[in-house]
Amino acid sequence: MRDTRRDTVFESYAFACLNCGYGWEQTYRIEHHLDPQGQPYVLYFAGEERVPSPLARLRCPACEGRRVRIMRAGLVAAVDRAREAAPAAAAQQPGPATTP
Repeated sequence: MRDTRRDTVFESYAFACLNCGYGWEQTYRIEHHLDPQGQPYVLYFAGEERVPSPLARLRCPACEGRRVRIMRAGLVAAVDRAREAAPAAAAQQPGPATTP
């Protein structure tokens, strides 16, 4: 049974798989509780689903690999934006001169 005295925080993390290179981000709802003996425990939720701590038993959703790096939120999105911008920037660069 959950206690009614709980603190809830939201934390976001970026992840990168060192096996396959897949990157993703996830926001967690983290509930801090006290058990009947007054000992603290923590529950993690991704959306409405209860999940293990992102610091334990982490697996890549693409390859199921366990070699996953956890980073501050926003890094995966920043890399994706840079990849999208790179082809557009390359297209605007003048190419080698051609002679008719």
